[in-house]
Amino acid sequence: MQIKNPKDFWAGLMFIGFGAAFVVIAAGTPDFINRMFGDKLIPGYQIGSAVRMGPAYFPIVLGGLLALLGVVIFLRSFVSSITGAAAAVKLPFTILDLIAAVAVFVVATFVAKMLGISNDYAMLGSALVLSVLAIVFRPETKALVLILASSLAFAYLLKPLGLAIAAIAVVFISAYGGHEFKWKEVTILAIVLVIFSVLVFVKGLTLPFPVCPDFVESCPIR
Repeated sequence: MQIKNPKDFWAGLMFIGFGAAFVVIAAGTPDFINRMFGDKLIPGYQIGSAVRMGPAYFPIVLGGLLALLGVVIFLRSFVSSITGAAAAVKLPFTILDLIAAVAVFVVATFVAKMLGISNDYAMLGSALVLSVLAIVFRPETKALVLILASSLAFAYLLKPLGLAIAAIAVVFISAYGGHEFKWKEVTILAIVLVIFSVLVFVKGLTLPFPVCPDFVESCPIR
Protein backbone atom coordinates (compact mmCIF):
# COMPACT_ATOMS: atom_id res chain seq x y z
CA MET A 1 0.00 0.00 0.00
CA GLN A 2 1.23 3.48 -0.87
CA ILE A 3 1.25 6.27 1.69
CA LYS A 4 -0.64 9.19 0.12
CA ASN A 5 -0.76 11.45 3.17
CA PRO A 6 2.48 11.37 5.22
CA LYS A 7 1.10 13.71 7.89
CA ASP A 8 -1.83 11.41 8.65
CA PHE A 9 0.49 8.41 8.59
CA TRP A 10 2.84 9.74 11.27
CA ALA A 11 0.08 11.40 13.29
CA GLY A 12 -1.84 8.11 13.36
CA LEU A 13 1.21 6.17 14.51
CA MET A 14 1.87 8.74 17.24
CA PHE A 15 -1.72 8.60 18.51
CA ILE A 16 -1.68 4.79 18.50
CA GLY A 17 1.64 4.67 20.34
CA PHE A 18 0.69 7.16 23.05
CA GLY A 19 -2.81 5.71 23.47
CA ALA A 20 -1.49 2.17 23.82
CA ALA A 21 1.19 3.35 26.27
CA PHE A 22 -1.39 4.98 28.54
CA VAL A 23 -3.53 1.84 28.48
CA VAL A 24 -0.58 -0.45 29.31
CA ILE A 25 0.71 1.80 32.10
CA ALA A 26 -2.76 2.07 33.65
CA ALA A 27 -3.88 -1.55 33.22
CA GLY A 28 -0.47 -3.22 33.56
CA THR A 29 1.58 -5.25 31.14
CA PRO A 30 -0.18 -8.18 29.39
CA ASP A 31 0.31 -11.72 30.69
CA PHE A 32 2.46 -12.87 27.75
CA ILE A 33 4.99 -10.12 28.57
CA ASN A 34 4.88 -10.90 32.28
CA ARG A 35 5.66 -14.56 31.56
CA MET A 36 8.79 -13.50 29.66
CA PHE A 37 10.18 -11.71 32.72
CA GLY A 38 8.74 -14.04 35.34
CA ASP A 39 6.85 -11.23 37.05
CA LYS A 40 4.46 -8.40 36.29
CA LEU A 41 6.66 -5.72 34.73
CA ILE A 42 4.12 -2.90 35.15
CA PRO A 43 1.58 -3.75 37.88
CA GLY A 44 -1.13 -1.36 36.75
CA TYR A 45 -3.99 0.01 38.80
CA GLN A 46 -7.55 -0.83 39.70
CA ILE A 47 -9.99 -0.02 36.89
CA GLY A 48 -13.26 0.13 38.80
CA SER A 49 -16.50 0.95 37.01
CA ALA A 50 -18.28 3.95 35.53
CA VAL A 51 -20.03 4.52 38.87
CA ARG A 52 -16.93 4.07 41.06
CA MET A 53 -13.95 4.87 38.87
CA GLY A 54 -10.57 3.52 39.84
CA PRO A 55 -7.28 5.31 39.11
CA ALA A 56 -6.88 3.34 35.85
CA TYR A 57 -10.37 4.04 34.48
CA PHE A 58 -9.76 7.42 32.84
CA PRO A 59 -6.31 6.57 31.37
CA ILE A 60 -7.65 3.35 29.85
CA VAL A 61 -10.76 4.97 28.36
CA LEU A 62 -8.97 8.06 27.05
CA GLY A 63 -5.94 6.06 25.90
CA GLY A 64 -8.20 3.60 24.08
CA LEU A 65 -10.08 6.43 22.37
CA LEU A 66 -6.78 8.07 21.40
CA ALA A 67 -5.49 4.80 19.93
CA LEU A 68 -8.78 4.26 18.06
CA LEU A 69 -8.58 7.77 16.63
CA GLY A 70 -5.00 7.01 15.62
CA VAL A 71 -6.10 3.90 13.72
CA VAL A 72 -8.67 5.96 11.78
CA ILE A 73 -6.11 8.65 10.93
CA PHE A 74 -3.49 6.02 10.05
CA LEU A 75 -5.83 4.23 7.62
CA ARG A 76 -6.89 7.56 6.11
CA SER A 77 -3.26 8.21 5.13
CA PHE A 78 -3.60 5.52 2.43
CA VAL A 79 -6.71 6.98 0.80
CA SER A 80 -6.44 10.76 1.15
CA SER A 81 -3.62 12.64 -0.57
CA ILE A 82 -2.10 16.09 -0.20
CA THR A 83 0.37 17.80 -2.47
CA GLY A 84 2.80 20.68 -2.41
CA ALA A 85 4.06 22.30 0.78
CA ALA A 86 1.22 20.78 2.79
CA ALA A 87 2.63 17.30 2.12
CA ALA A 88 5.97 18.06 3.77
CA VAL A 89 6.41 16.46 7.17
CA LYS A 90 8.74 18.14 9.63
CA LEU A 91 8.88 16.24 12.90
CA PRO A 92 10.39 18.01 15.93
CA PHE A 93 12.18 14.77 16.84
CA THR A 94 13.93 11.90 15.12
CA ILE A 95 13.47 8.15 15.32
CA LEU A 96 16.55 7.99 17.55
CA ASP A 97 14.95 10.49 19.92
CA LEU A 98 11.84 8.33 20.10
CA ILE A 99 13.90 5.19 20.77
CA ALA A 100 15.85 7.03 23.47
CA ALA A 101 12.61 8.16 25.13
CA VAL A 102 11.26 4.60 25.22
CA ALA A 103 14.62 3.37 26.54
CA VAL A 104 14.46 5.86 29.43
CA PHE A 105 11.10 4.44 30.56
CA VAL A 106 12.26 0.83 30.16
CA VAL A 107 15.50 1.39 32.07
CA ALA A 108 13.72 3.32 34.83
CA THR A 109 11.19 0.49 35.20
CA PHE A 110 13.93 -2.13 35.55
CA VAL A 111 15.88 0.03 38.02
CA ALA A 112 12.77 0.54 40.15
CA LYS A 113 12.13 -3.20 40.10
CA MET A 114 15.72 -3.99 41.12
CA LEU A 115 15.62 -1.47 43.96
CA GLY A 116 12.25 -2.71 45.11
CA ILE A 117 10.59 0.70 44.91
CA SER A 118 7.24 1.65 43.43
CA ASN A 119 6.91 1.85 39.67
CA ASP A 120 5.31 5.27 40.21
CA TYR A 121 8.73 6.74 40.92
CA ALA A 122 10.05 5.22 37.70
CA MET A 123 7.34 6.90 35.65
CA LEU A 124 7.74 10.26 37.39
CA GLY A 125 11.52 10.08 37.13
CA SER A 126 11.36 9.21 33.43
CA ALA A 127 9.01 12.12 32.77
CA LEU A 128 11.36 14.48 34.61
CA VAL A 129 14.44 13.23 32.73
CA LEU A 130 12.75 13.51 29.34
CA SER A 131 11.43 16.99 30.17
CA VAL A 132 14.91 18.24 31.02
CA LEU A 133 16.44 16.60 27.93
CA ALA A 134 13.72 18.07 25.69
CA ILE A 135 14.17 21.60 27.08
CA VAL A 136 17.97 21.46 26.75
CA PHE A 137 18.53 19.49 23.52
CA ARG A 138 15.19 19.55 21.66
CA PRO A 139 13.48 22.85 22.57
CA GLU A 140 11.08 22.46 19.65
CA THR A 141 9.60 19.39 21.37
CA LYS A 142 9.13 21.15 24.71
CA ALA A 143 5.37 21.61 24.35
CA LEU A 144 4.72 17.99 23.38
CA VAL A 145 6.96 16.51 26.08
CA LEU A 146 5.72 18.74 28.90
CA ILE A 147 2.05 18.13 28.11
CA LEU A 148 2.68 14.39 28.24
CA ALA A 149 4.74 14.82 31.42
CA SER A 150 1.88 16.76 33.03
CA SER A 151 -0.48 13.87 32.31
CA LEU A 152 1.93 11.40 33.94
CA ALA A 153 2.41 13.75 36.89
CA PHE A 154 -1.34 13.94 37.47
CA ALA A 155 -1.76 10.17 37.25
CA TYR A 156 1.05 9.37 39.69
CA LEU A 157 0.58 12.30 42.10
CA LEU A 158 -3.19 11.93 42.51
CA LYS A 159 -3.09 9.13 45.07
CA PRO A 160 -0.18 10.22 47.33
CA LEU A 161 -0.65 14.01 47.12
CA GLY A 162 -4.35 14.40 46.38
CA LEU A 163 -6.46 16.02 43.67
CA ALA A 164 -5.58 19.62 44.56
CA ILE A 165 -1.79 19.29 44.23
CA ALA A 166 -2.07 16.96 41.22
CA ALA A 167 -4.29 19.46 39.39
CA ILE A 168 -1.90 22.31 40.20
CA ALA A 169 0.99 20.23 38.84
CA VAL A 170 -0.90 19.61 35.57
CA VAL A 171 -1.53 23.33 35.03
CA PHE A 172 2.01 24.54 35.82
CA ILE A 173 3.86 21.79 33.92
CA SER A 174 1.71 22.04 30.78
CA ALA A 175 1.67 25.85 30.88
CA TYR A 176 5.47 25.91 30.96
CA GLY A 177 5.42 24.14 27.60
CA GLY A 178 3.69 27.12 25.98
CA HIS A 179 5.26 30.11 24.28
CA GLU A 180 4.49 32.39 27.24
CA PHE A 181 4.47 31.57 30.94
CA LYS A 182 2.98 34.17 33.28
CA TRP A 183 2.89 33.25 36.95
CA LYS A 184 -0.21 35.28 37.75
CA GLU A 185 -2.34 33.85 34.95
CA VAL A 186 -1.18 30.27 35.53
CA THR A 187 -1.79 30.56 39.28
CA ILE A 188 -5.34 31.84 38.75
CA LEU A 189 -6.02 29.05 36.25
CA ALA A 190 -4.69 26.44 38.69
CA ILE A 191 -6.90 27.71 41.53
CA VAL A 192 -9.98 27.74 39.29
CA LEU A 193 -9.24 24.20 38.07
CA VAL A 194 -8.82 22.90 41.63
CA ILE A 195 -12.13 24.43 42.76
CA PHE A 196 -13.91 23.14 39.64
CA SER A 197 -12.47 19.63 40.03
CA VAL A 198 -13.41 19.36 43.69
CA LEU A 199 -16.94 20.67 43.17
CA VAL A 200 -17.67 18.55 40.09
CA PHE A 201 -15.80 15.29 40.66
CA VAL A 202 -15.63 15.01 44.45
CA LYS A 203 -18.78 16.81 45.58
CA GLY A 204 -20.99 16.45 42.49
CA LEU A 205 -20.13 13.00 41.15
CA THR A 206 -18.90 11.74 44.56
CA LEU A 207 -15.87 10.08 42.98
CA PRO A 208 -13.39 8.62 45.50
CA PHE A 209 -10.58 11.03 44.66
CA PRO A 210 -8.37 12.07 47.58
CA VAL A 211 -8.31 15.84 47.85
CA CYS A 212 -5.46 16.26 50.33
CA PRO A 213 -2.11 14.44 50.60
CA ASP A 214 -1.84 11.18 52.53
CA PHE A 215 0.18 12.78 55.33
CA VAL A 216 -2.64 15.25 56.08
CA GLU A 217 -4.71 13.42 58.69
CA SER A 218 -7.70 15.79 58.79
CA CYS A 219 -8.59 17.18 55.38
CA PRO A 220 -11.14 20.03 55.39
CA ILE A 221 -12.70 18.67 52.18
CA ARG A 222 -14.03 15.11 52.09
